[in-house]
Amino acid sequence: MKKGIGVVLAGSLLLTGATHAKADWIKDQQGKWEYFSNEDSISHFYDDKAKDFVKPVKLPQYYQADARWSSKRYGISNMKTTGCVPTSLSMIISGLKENVTPVQVADYIYDTSMEMNTLFTGTSSLGAVAAIEHWGCNYRVVNSKDDLKAALQNGNIVFGAVGHGIFVKGYSTHAIVLSGYQNDKTLAIDPDNPERTNKWYNVDDIWNQRSMELEDNSAGGPFMVVYK
Repeated sequence: MKKGIGVVLAGSLLLTGATHAKADWIKDQQGKWEYFSNEDSISHFYDDKAKDFVKPVKLPQYYQADARWSSKRYGISNMKTTGCVPTSLSMIISGLKENVTPVQVADYIYDTSMEMNTLFTGTSSLGAVAAIEHWGCNYRVVNSKDDLKAALQNGNIVFGAVGHGIFVKGYSTHAIVLSGYQNDKTLAIDPDNPERTNKWYNVDDIWNQRSMELEDNSAGGPFMVVYK
C-alpha cells in the first residue's frame, strides 16, 4: 500500500446494538487526531437471524503498530507506517492455513522480492500474491462490485486495497480484510487502528473507495479472494 506524508488512517472495534456510528475523533498510527463522520457507511448492528446473513470467517486480529514489531524496518520504511499488507495477510493465512505473524509475512515478501518498501513505500499486490502462494493459499482477482458481493455472500475472505474514504485520509492507500455479508454490508478487519476494525461497512462504499494506484493493481486489481 502506498503512503503519503501526514496521512491519517482509521481502524475500529466490534460493537453490537441498533445504533450507528456518530461523528468522532479518530487517533491515527502517527498520534494525530482526525475528525471522521460517515454514518451511512458504518453499522454496529448485525442480525445473525437475517435471511441474507453470512457469518464472517473467524480470524485473529493483528495490528501493524504492535510494539512487538512496529519499529522493525524494511527498506525505506517500517511495519508501523507501511505494514498493512503483511499484517492483513498474516490474519488471512492464520485463519486459512497456519499461524503466522505479520513479521514472518513481511520478511518473506521483503527478502524474496522488490515489492515492499523498495522503489515505493508499502507492499504491492504482486508482493501480496507472492506471500499468498508461498503459504499454500490460492487467490483470484475480484473484477466488479457484483463479483465482490457474490464472493462475500459465498463466505469467502477478501483482501483489499482502499484509498481515501472510510479507512484512509489523504493520498495513501491501505490494506483491509473483508468477510461476511448482511444487507449490503460486510465485516472489515483493519490492521491499523483498533477504533475502526471489526465493524460492518457498506460494500458499495468500500468498492467505490478501492485503490487506483498502480502498485495496488499490479496483480490485476486491488481486491482478491483468498482461499485454501
